[in-house]
Amino acid sequence: MTIALISGINGFVGRHLAAELMAHGRTVAGFDRASQCAVAGTTCQSLDMQDSAALARFVAQAAPDEIYHCAGSSSPPQVDASPRDALAVNILGSVNLLEAMRAQAPKSKLLLVGSMKEYGDASCGLISEEQALNPIGFYGVFKCAVELIGKQYARQYDLDIRFARSFNHTGPGQSPQFVCSDWCRQIALIVAGKLPPRISVGALDAAIDFADVRDVACAYRQIMEKGRAGEAYNVCSGKTVALQEILQYLIKKSNLSIEVFADAGKLRKTKTPAQLAGDYAKIKRDTGWSPTIDIFKTLDDLYDYWHDLTRGA
Repeated sequence: MTIALISGINGFVGRHLAAELMAHGRTVAGFDRASQCAVAGTTCQSLDMQDSAALARFVAQAAPDEIYHCAGSSSPPQVDASPRDALAVNILGSVNLLEAMRAQAPKSKLLLVGSMKEYGDASCGLISEEQALNPIGFYGVFKCAVELIGKQYARQYDLDIRFARSFNHTGPGQSPQFVCSDWCRQIALIVAGKLPPRISVGALDAAIDFADVRDVACAYRQIMEKGRAGEAYNVCSGKTVALQEILQYLIKKSNLSIEVFADAGKLRKTKTPAQLAGDYAKIKRDTGWSPTIDIFKTLDDLYDYWHDLTRGA
């Protein structure tokens, strides 16, 4: 039986990825800085990636055939606010995992999860993997650095390492630090009578490529199964949806009259170009993967997630 190891298994993507892998016959192990494992059916350990010795021991114990590296600081504003701390987690922690793989599981396959932020201020339109990397913001810089480091490990030590450049993704279970989840949570609280009928928003002028987290988890599995070692793959929906359209859709779901007001605290210093969408032709060609869940189905499920939570609060 294939053994899969997930770093950051308690995180938003980690939980969905664990479910996806178990549904396809993997035995799943994972680690996270959280003190308790939230993923039933898996073997978990509380572990900080900066503890290289403990990490190496866990990898040796798990003896994985596949390693999915999802851990790290996932919020660009948080990374930009404290780049030194994020560097230690995102870069040095990733190097510790690469070292653990090299020493303890050199025959395994590793997926390093990167970001569309590596493309930076690429011009608008469909962005393929051939686009030159030009990150802006520390989050994109760190993701780009980890990809370059991973490619060097693959070359120098003959390791099977694959790379995902993931565009924005959302879905049930996402932190309200992210826009779709933030809006769904606020509206669910308004519907429950726990907030006044006023929703705070940041900039609404962008149209963003959002994939469903469940499609993303499927993509990661298929990159491991059918992707090529050393290759980077966009994981995306291939189209953009306007934030204004998402907001209007969610407000309409509430059947209430909700005032929208701009919150200066939610405006980002670095932001995605207004019409940046990913091209998933390469991953489709190599693995057969393509997105299957429409953004409005994702929003329905995300809203239901927050509705259930707020109703039980």
